[in-house]
Amino acid sequence: MRESIGTVSLLNFVIFYILLVFAFLAGTLSYYKAYRINNAIVTSIEKYEGFNQLSYDEINQKLASFTYERVPFDCPSEVNSGSKTGYLVDYTSQGKKVKPSTDYNKRGYCVYRYANDTSYKAKGSGAASSDWYDTYEVMTVVTFRFPVAQDLLKLRVFSRTSRLYQFITRPIE
Repeated sequence: MRESIGTVSLLNFVIFYILLVFAFLAGTLSYYKAYRINNAIVTSIEKYEGFNQLSYDEINQKLASFTYERVPFDCPSEVNSGSKTGYLVDYTSQGKKVKPSTDYNKRGYCVYRYANDTSYKAKGSGAASSDWYDTYEVMTVVTFRFPVAQDLLKLRVFSRTSRLYQFITRPIE
């Protein structure tokens, strides 16, 4: 009788360990997919030097080929990164900040623009104002599909572009 109790508890530990390992693998693959999506979006924005109609079309083509599940979520209108503030932009706004809407939230990603994001300081005070560089930050969401609790856990993944030179100085309005 004592051996049968030990075998059942040992079997429970083995099953729990197997479930834990598979949950970890599923989470890792979902996280990898979100970073792959972010990198594809960032590459398109850098290729077309901003979030515009050309980059938007290429992003949609890439998302369709990656079979990215576009989870609707609310995009905040501003994101703070250190001392810089990124504003939500749309491909039609030409770099101007927009208010979050339900149509924008159904895309499955958010794009933020950091205007005049210079990495060096001018002599005196303030950032150098002779050249205008912007950076863009992309946010996507990783969801984990559990059989019992759908959409229980959503993690946000951020990626940022390198500095992009703006040929037309466009301040945030």
